[in-house]
Amino acid sequence: MLPAIASPDLPAAIDTATRQRLQDALAASKAPATRRAYRAAWSAWTAWVEAHAAAALPADPRAVAAYLAARAEDGAGMATLRMATAAIGAAHELTGGASPCADRIVRTAMQGFARQAADAGHAARQARGLTAEAVAAIRGALNGRADSNIRAARDMAIVSVMADAGLRRSEAAALEWRDIEREADGSGRVTIRRSKTDQEADGAVVAVTPAAMADLERLASMRGGREPGASVFGLSDRQIARRIAAVAKAAGLGDGFSGHSGRVGMAQRMTRNGAPAAATMRQGRWETTRMVARYTRNESAGEALRYL
Repeated sequence: MLPAIASPDLPAAIDTATRQRLQDALAASKAPATRRAYRAAWSAWTAWVEAHAAAALPADPRAVAAYLAARAEDGAGMATLRMATAAIGAAHELTGGASPCADRIVRTAMQGFARQAADAGHAARQARGLTAEAVAAIRGALNGRADSNIRAARDMAIVSVMADAGLRRSEAAALEWRDIEREADGSGRVTIRRSKTDQEADGAVVAVTPAAMADLERLASMRGGREPGASVFGLSDRQIARRIAAVAKAAGLGDGFSGHSGRVGMAQRMTRNGAPAAATMRQGRWETTRMVARYTRNESAGEALRYL
């Protein structure tokens, strides 16, 4: 478990309830999924330092670099190593200390691990996208069951909404009926109240197609209506990811689909349809074009065929 957050230096006159409120706010500054990932990474780190007679907190940067090397030697990928440095750094920051992961030896080691992974051909594996074709295949595989089976209706709504809105699995899990509004043309607007990259909870509004709205309305009807504060899908983020993988496989699409497939597929579909990068960025809530470019590499490469 991550260490407790250091008590802020507050005037002695501040009452206990206010201090606890601040403590709770600091603890809630990370999304639940992030906190779970940090706890797992921190547990792995503390087990290693215990076995090697090193200190977990405050940590020696050389020990952190050695730990990362040991994890890499055991086959850990770059995502795991980055999560390790994030968790170790967060623990130090939460307790008021400097992060050892900012030290040059750790940063240089991480650059080296990334280069070694690239040289070995271990590029980051991208989730397969819920493109228009994939969504149509899943809709066809459900073969009308979504009209009478609430589980099938929920699965179809998950797929179509996430594919349109480019939702992360945590965003889909947090979606409530009050966040869904129907427009006169049959399309919908989805309010995302909090997300991984919106820690200030400013919120965002994205569009979904009439088909996705119809899937949502069918699900609501089968559940007896829309209770504003009720969860739309009634599943955890991990369950949502598993349902996407399961329905994609049942539709004959194979493996590789996950809770990130909606974001990938949305970027690919909009790019194929000629959307400006700015429009795709707004729908995906990206601040730069980097992730759009990453998700649409195949689509961008295919443009060359128009001129070959």
